[in-house]
Amino acid sequence: MKYEVEVQRDPVSAVTATEDNSDPASYRAELVFKVKIPKPDKDLAAVRKLNSHLPDLLPSLATMIETAKVSPVFNDLYNLKCDELKKFGLDHVDRLPTRHNFYDCETLLEMQHPETKRRAIFILSDMDVDTDGSDVDRVPVEGASSTFQPFTSYRWARKTDKESPFIAPREASIKDLEAELAGDPTAARRTQIQSAIRDLKTEISDLKKFSFLIGSADPFVVLPGSMIGVNRSGPFSVSVGDYCVVIHEGVLYPTIVGDVGPRARMGEASLRLCKQISDKANGGNRPVDDLKATYLVFPGSADKPFAVPDLDKWRTKCAKLLDEVGGYQGELFAWEDITKPKLPPATPAPAATPAPTQTTPAPAQATPASAQTAPAPTQAPPTSAKSAATPPASSPKPATPPPGH
Repeated sequence: MKYEVEVQRDPVSAVTATEDNSDPASYRAELVFKVKIPKPDKDLAAVRKLNSHLPDLLPSLATMIETAKVSPVFNDLYNLKCDELKKFGLDHVDRLPTRHNFYDCETLLEMQHPETKRRAIFILSDMDVDTDGSDVDRVPVEGASSTFQPFTSYRWARKTDKESPFIAPREASIKDLEAELAGDPTAARRTQIQSAIRDLKTEISDLKKFSFLIGSADPFVVLPGSMIGVNRSGPFSVSVGDYCVVIHEGVLYPTIVGDVGPRARMGEASLRLCKQISDKANGGNRPVDDLKATYLVFPGSADKPFAVPDLDKWRTKCAKLLDEVGGYQGELFAWEDITKPKLPPATPAPAATPAPTQTTPAPAQATPASAQTAPAPTQAPPTSAKSAATPPASSPKPATPPPGH
């Protein structure tokens, strides 16, 4: 965002500097914002310019987009952005949203498949990183960014009594605030302290009772508070826990709506999903800068009650929902649950030691009869000449081979 300072000089005053100094209108500063509200894409040709592969990945997109309507959330989003700009003064110019953060949503369409009647919300946006969430029952978590909070809107009852590391700092803060409260602060400050103590006690209670999604481990998306639950009604109302398929560069990622973000901010996902899209993603570096990250949210699809993430189940459910909007092409990503302890590699069975070869001693050779000591045979009568000349019997003929040999 470009900042410009323009000094406007009025004609020479008819009064002295002393008198001008006492007149507030003589010296004042004005901060003026001039912004344009964009129109949303609402036809396939415009969508194709940003994502030429989308019609191939979602074969029924062309059919559904013909009857799609622009969600009222789109205009509300940009109106809220303008309202927020009014809250900033010269003392907080450094906190103004950048041009990129102001224009963070390309389109937001309400679609319905003509045959199955399955509803879906089609969003084109950028993708910022959410690092929030903790669950000491599954895995230790440390704050991953300066804005980290150990909570997400998607939560379930604790399963163990492990102490959350985020409780002790909050208890210490309560003690500090109570000490300040005992020092007789001003009435306005007293109100602030009391409110802060209440909030901290609520957070400690939540950390003891609930587990939360983990930004660095669980794939989820964050939608603005202006779009969620009590702020919306009707068939396209979205709730925490609803399933969402994120599409980027030809890959479809199964996720859920896991957290609620600022009311005027669109396009945010957990660090786990962002890292899968870009290994350079972190708390200060978004994985998708342009407005072609696609979020396909399925209103009313949440499973209740909320429970520990089952990534295989999430994938199966997202595949079913995609089938209900005409099917899909490409890869439906399969997440690995990195919170589960790694099993040690299987130890290969030791190679069988070959049994020593037993040498069977050769049988003792029979001693030739001629070498045996035996009594001298009785003299046989002399053999006739005919007997001596008779040839030995011939060897039997080999069997006749079978035909074909």
